[in-house]
Amino acid sequence: MVNKNLFLVMFLLVTICFASAFQFSPLEQTFEPSGEKATQTYTIVNDSDDQIAISLSVLSRDQDSEGNEVRADASKEFLISPSKVIVNPQSTYVVRVQYRGPSTVTVEKSYRLMAEQIPYSQGKSQTTQSMFNFLYVYATSLYVTPSETKVQIDISSVKARIDAEGNQVMDVTIRNRGNIHQILLDAELTIKGSDGSITLTESEQLPGIDSINVLARKTITKTIPWPEGLKFVEGGSYSGTLKYSD
Repeated sequence: MVNKNLFLVMFLLVTICFASAFQFSPLEQTFEPSGEKATQTYTIVNDSDDQIAISLSVLSRDQDSEGNEVRADASKEFLISPSKVIVNPQSTYVVRVQYRGPSTVTVEKSYRLMAEQIPYSQGKSQTTQSMFNFLYVYATSLYVTPSETKVQIDISSVKARIDAEGNQVMDVTIRNRGNIHQILLDAELTIKGSDGSITLTESEQLPGIDSINVLARKTITKTIPWPEGLKFVEGGSYSGTLKYSD
């Protein structure tokens, strides 16, 4: 599946000496659990005039009930060759990554491949360097997909409540019944109550829902402001349907 989630790359900028920017690609890649496509390559580009040091690692990627990302070490499931590298100025380095986890995968496995720049002084004196250079970290998306995929997203519940600040809010529970992740681009949420329905199409109406990545077989709950035009009944009966762009 062509995934538009390329903006998940994260630059963690840290004030640290002896670092230069680099490029890392691709930002998302799909692996198969066995065979030729269980191994993929990544490219590091150092377009600076200094040598840089890069450390690579893989973390498993999960979600809690609110959709927050939860990570854990997954080094035993991958072989990265090499996992640490010095890249010369104005040059490119290709790294090979091989999935070595279970060969039978029925539900997509989600990971982050981390490419982290680490301090590398090249023997230079600290006094010759800026005190405000930046260290970059790329957190890219890596998926190990099953041979047969199923797409199914639904709204399992909609609840009306008053939050701690006294605001009327809506708790929307989204369930991914499929076996691959889904990104809810251009989300449209239709809510039905006993006195009518309303469709929310603007991203401002759907904070935390529009464009969220719901991992395979995960259920998450997002809280949004109560929409104007729909009668609020705390504890009332509501239902929802969701549309989004593939």
